[in-house]
Amino acid sequence: MNTFSETAERAYQTLLDLETSAGPEQEDQRFFAAYLLGHASLIAASEAQAEAPFSDAMETSIEQAFAVDQLSDQDKAGIKSLWQAISADIGRGL
Repeated sequence: MNTFSETAERAYQTLLDLETSAGPEQEDQRFFAAYLLGHASLIAASEAQAEAPFSDAMETSIEQAFAVDQLSDQDKAGIKSLWQAISADIGRGL
C-alpha cells in the first residue's frame, strides 16, 4: 500500500468511526463525517489524484464542492474544522 492509499484508508476509517460513534446529541458531527466520507471515497478511488497528497486532494475537493453545494456557513466551518483535525491526526500517524 502506498502513502496515498494508507492515508486515504486512515482518513476513511477515522471518519467512519466518528460517524458511527456520534450520539443523538452529535448530529452535526455525524453529518460532517458523512459529508467528508463521500469525498474521501471518491478521492481514494481516483487514480488520477494519487500524484497529489491525499490531504491536498481532499481540501481541493471540499473547496470545489463548497462552491456549488448549498450548505450553511456554519456547516462549511464545521466540515473544514473536522477535516483539519483529522488531517492533523493523520499527519502525526494516528
